[in-house]
Amino acid sequence: MFDIPDVMRMAQAMARHAAARQGVIAENIAQADTPGFRARDLAGFSASYDAAPSLKATRPTHLDWGSPGAGPAVQVDRSAPAFSPNGNTVSLEREMMRAAETRQSHELALAIYGSARGVLRSALGR
Repeated sequence: MFDIPDVMRMAQAMARHAAARQGVIAENIAQADTPGFRARDLAGFSASYDAAPSLKATRPTHLDWGSPGAGPAVQVDRSAPAFSPNGNTVSLEREMMRAAETRQSHELALAIYGSARGVLRSALGR
């Protein structure tokens, strides 16, 4: 009956993407000394969000990024720096920069969601 406005749905998707990317970054940092480990990353939010409108959820957990195995696909980072002597491609400096960018994306998503919630409250007179 009452659908979530598109701007709030987009903000939720953006926050979920940021959380998933933060998890991948944490895994990269944890594997920084593992011989032969290749750094990984997620596709950008715009690419994953543009693909979503063609999909239709058929049950509550369908297309839910909170469930295991769902969400954007993790891929090997092709732009990672050259291999270290042990074959690892994780750069801690690069991962820390990505973590900061991802935190900013998450904060932006929460600000958008909060602003939309305020507009809805004003429209309802609460």
